Amino acid sequence: MRSWDLLAAEFNLLRREGVVIAVLVGFMVTVLAAGFAGRAAIEDRRITAEAALQEYRQLVESLANQAAAGSDTARSAGAVAFSVLSVPVVKAQTALEALAIGQGDLLADTYFVTARGAYHFLTRTDPDNALRFTVGSFDVAFLLIWVLPLLVIGVLFDVVVGERERGVLALAAVAGASPARFVWHKWCARVLVLSVSCWMSIVLAAAVAETSWTATTAWVITGWLLVATVYLLFWAALALWISLRSSTTESAAMQCAGAWLLLVVLTPALTNVGASSIVPPPSRVELTAALREATEQADKQIASEREQWFFDHPDIKGEMDRQAYYQTVARSEAGIEQVVAPLLERFGDTANDQRRIVGLLKYLSPGTLTFQTLTGLSGTDGRVHAEFRAATTEFHGRWKDFFVTRIERGIALEKEDFARLPLFVSPRLGGGEALVAALMPMVALLVLVSALLALCTRRLGALAVTGRDRHAPQER
Repeated sequence: MRSWDLLAAEFNLLRREGVVIAVLVGFMVTVLAAGFAGRAAIEDRRITAEAALQEYRQLVESLANQAAAGSDTARSAGAVAFSVLSVPVVKAQTALEALAIGQGDLLADTYFVTARGAYHFLTRTDPDNALRFTVGSFDVAFLLIWVLPLLVIGVLFDVVVGERERGVLALAAVAGASPARFVWHKWCARVLVLSVSCWMSIVLAAAVAETSWTATTAWVITGWLLVATVYLLFWAALALWISLRSSTTESAAMQCAGAWLLLVVLTPALTNVGASSIVPPPSRVELTAALREATEQADKQIASEREQWFFDHPDIKGEMDRQAYYQTVARSEAGIEQVVAPLLERFGDTANDQRRIVGLLKYLSPGTLTFQTLTGLSGTDGRVHAEFRAATTEFHGRWKDFFVTRIERGIALEKEDFARLPLFVSPRLGGGEALVAALMPMVALLVLVSALLALCTRRLGALAVTGRDRHAPQER
């Protein structure tokens, strides 16, 4: 028979069975629902951030008008910097971010920056619902990593052992056909059906989740399709290898289930535990204690400076003048930040070290490898958030200098100064850059797939020669 006839026969068999097609359609609908859920989550963040930015713009405009009218509060650099104005700094949305939430629900995508120390906004990023973050996000990446292997196993676990038990391979040998050729065409037909379903699911989910398509989006979705295909091929090759080595369909099903538990559940969990054990995060209790102690020392310093100021100005009763007060506030904030900044840097360094360790350990599990690659493509693996945090820290320095310089020199704010406020530009992830970063994991997984398929080809040679697998149990 021609190759096309063998493939067409297998397609007709799958169509007549109906169960496989129904399950794949169900998978596609679930992935589509995950795309809608991801879009809703990202849209909610976007609306919240846009509302904060709009409120900030209106406040700046109002302060500018008040400064022009001579308002003391609007013209006081200290009052504006420390009491009135905070600027929302928002991370730029990345392509297909809605398909792989990754660490996006754990790391802040918006900071409210003031002239106070960086600790003031960097330490206020704890999640509001710990249970939801423990359970994880329902997104397309989750379905691809966890559910897609189960579909592949269900379709391919008996591709050899099942046909052997039903006597199909023996009939093929008697008819003069090559059992190996029959198995390969059966395997290829089923892999093609699975791949098309996977591709359609990703494209449809991207279509509903992505509001605007750019060249970057095209690069990223190309990467998603390639990574998902390689991941699918790994499980298809593994299922074929197990089916070749198994004596019964029950044994093949159990071995495939065990492989899924080991590679998708157990190994990734051990990877995360290993990363946390090798590089344990700094103590938040230590950070809180240091912050409290530094604040107390700063308050004492302010009180001392206030007493000294009144001693130097015996003719003035009541409160310090506005300029002197905010100068002491600026000095106290600088003192607190000097104490707390090293601890915050340790948290950032630890996060970077853990990412590097996970980047090495991810090769122990195809599930972890694929998940890290997909979140890397979508910019939700923590790397973009780290760049955003660094850019926010740099912007905070410029924002603080803008006001502190005027506070120290006693310069009042004018209407034009509000138009000169520092602007923040969020770092962006290029699609080509993300795809290049995904090449090494894809190559590693392809090497593993090639090795499995080479072993399967060698094992199928026995079928081609004898019509049965010499490794299969012998009948008595």
